[in-house]
Amino acid sequence: MPEIFVAGVGMTPFGRLPEHDVKSLTRWAVSDAIQDAGVELRDIEVAYFANAAQGHMEGQHMIRGQLALRAMGISGIPVINVENACASASTALNLAVNALKAGQADVALAVGAEKMVSTNKTLMFGAFDSAWDVATVERNKDALIRLGRLVEVPPGSMSDKPYSVFMDVYAAFARDHMYRYGTTRRQLAMVSSKNHEHSVHNPLAQFQKRFTVEEVLAAPPIA
Repeated sequence: MPEIFVAGVGMTPFGRLPEHDVKSLTRWAVSDAIQDAGVELRDIEVAYFANAAQGHMEGQHMIRGQLALRAMGISGIPVINVENACASASTALNLAVNALKAGQADVALAVGAEKMVSTNKTLMFGAFDSAWDVATVERNKDALIRLGRLVEVPPGSMSDKPYSVFMDVYAAFARDHMYRYGTTRRQLAMVSSKNHEHSVHNPLAQFQKRFTVEEVLAAPPIA
């Protein structure tokens, strides 16, 4: 089996970036990766394009990767669209590696791009409404309620502002973890504080500000 190398990488900053769309974000990241690898666009023999939400946000289905990559001059090669929820981009990378191992190509591209910010808040917060079994929505909700039923939720823990239903999903998982292992709110806040501490050293992070554990605990609730 041949050795497989990540020859080059590129990444845009995380953020709202209102002046960019999926195509320009793709061009930005791929151009940096191509330069980092020391290759040319013509060297790419297969591409795996990861995107989970453009169909919901823009109504663009079926050929997302073909359109995004063609806009920057990549065409005439197999382009495989990968949609696998939060694992879309890592799945694209896995598929690219497997293509190289199989000898189907010498240079493969894996890229993930999402544009999930919109002035239409209903559209934006509904991006993940179909990321569970839509045939059993009420059953899904009941299962989550049961998952977190043994942990009492403090008063004022629910936001009165719109938010993604997956915040409720994660909250239910967190309450179950608290019940099973004795995890505390402070311990979870320590994770957030630690990550924010790392963010100040990362120029591509969306938020680059330190937060103490106490500041995290005092933040407005979501779910």
